[in-house]
Amino acid sequence: MASRTWPATSTGAAPERLGSSSTLKTPQMTAAVTGTSVAGVHKTTVYRRWLTKAALTADAASLKSADAVPIPDTGTLAEDLRMLAREVVSNIGTDVGARRYRSIAAASATSDELTTAMHGFWAERLTLSAVIVERAIERGELPASSDANLIIEAVIGPLWVRLLLTGEPITEALADQAVEIVTRGITRR
Repeated sequence: MASRTWPATSTGAAPERLGSSSTLKTPQMTAAVTGTSVAGVHKTTVYRRWLTKAALTADAASLKSADAVPIPDTGTLAEDLRMLAREVVSNIGTDVGARRYRSIAAASATSDELTTAMHGFWAERLTLSAVIVERAIERGELPASSDANLIIEAVIGPLWVRLLLTGEPITEALADQAVEIVTRGITRR
């Protein structure tokens, strides 16, 4: 498989030093955040590139999401939202994914720096996802006044509520249901 050139990270660091996002697993993220060596890379090497655990965590989450949750372009709003929601399910709905993002959320509760870094992560993901709504507006599926962030948040919100609050299963059926409710509501004229 060809190696991927990653976009610049928030710190300008070289994320490939931790491996591609497809190999960036929970133990590696945990080791990096807790300051231990991992994958043959000593913690001092990691912290030369990422000055803080918060910056490393946000960049690792960004790389993982870029790989696991690409922005779909199917030609219809409903299908783009369905694919996006299902990709989120595949990212956070596994035991490994659930542990990864619950750990980040828990650590954010006691770290203002990590909270700020993760707010930046979410702003980036919402900006990237906004193109789904922008394309739907261009195709005439939505009015120009549509709020892209609100639409994306309404679709993925139930998935994250189950992950972080209720512990109920995160399934493709739930993703499809959320998309149907949202699209029915926003496409009424």
